[in-house]
Amino acid sequence: MGVLKRFEQRLEGLVNGTFAKVFKSEVQPVEIAGALQRECDNNATIWNRDRTVVPNDFIVELSTGDYERLAPYSGQLGDELSGMVRDYAKQQRYTFMGGVKVHLEKADDLDTGLYRVRSRTLASSESQSPAAQQAPARGGAPQQRPGGYGQPAGAPPMPSAPP
Repeated sequence: MGVLKRFEQRLEGLVNGTFAKVFKSEVQPVEIAGALQRECDNNATIWNRDRTVVPNDFIVELSTGDYERLAPYSGQLGDELSGMVRDYAKQQRYTFMGGVKVHLEKADDLDTGLYRVRSRTLASSESQSPAAQQAPARGGAPQQRPGGYGQPAGAPPMPSAPP
């Protein structure tokens, strides 16, 4: 990731973080969807001129209050967000190494309205036909790509959008 991209992310985090602290708004699923799209764009790896691979395993860290509010819907919300990521990837002509999964986790260090997205690319053991890219991986243990989840150390959490 270039110096300019890191600077832009830190500046966005500072500005939006200030708004989130002042207005104390709760995280909305549409904000998470936008963050997942940015995570795909920021971590896209060009393999050749016809194939750009993006992460397929996402963890969304939420504040305690936001997590408790969204946890009862975590299964359905994860499925909906996974479908949205697949649709976005199709529009951008991205590909996955395995099935797309989105998990919600509680992070005690985040205030209400702040969240963090981590991602990694996990390869499934089956061939990557177009149908396999859209269906969840079946059988076989996925292998983690070197580097694990892509949250750089010291990166600011993503705040919710200003009202």
